[in-house]
Amino acid sequence: MNKKFALGALTVLLLMPVIGLAQITFPSTPSLSSGVNLFNLIVTITTIVLNAVWMIAVTFVIVMFVISGFQFLTAQGDPGKVGEARNAIIWGTGGVVVIILSYSILVIMRLTLGI
Repeated sequence: MNKKFALGALTVLLLMPVIGLAQITFPSTPSLSSGVNLFNLIVTITTIVLNAVWMIAVTFVIVMFVISGFQFLTAQGDPGKVGEARNAIIWGTGGVVVIILSYSILVIMRLTLGI
């Protein structure tokens, strides 16, 4: 019962950013003076860096899950090695949660501030 509840709670928590950001429209940037050009440049660079970091994080997560899967396969029933592989999966899942939450916080802040 506890495992089903934990799995359901985890699923809800992981889907909250998707549900919360589903109907948000992006506000337009006001054009006031020449200072806005620098602002637009900073926003563009920030967006490029954020997307690059997101792709690196996703790639890293995939590679780490593949490595921990190989650890499970090569454990051959050894309890110590199976425990290490299980810990790698648990920490990897925690890392995925942190990555998704941090990206969601950044997106929510950018949308709230109108950047």
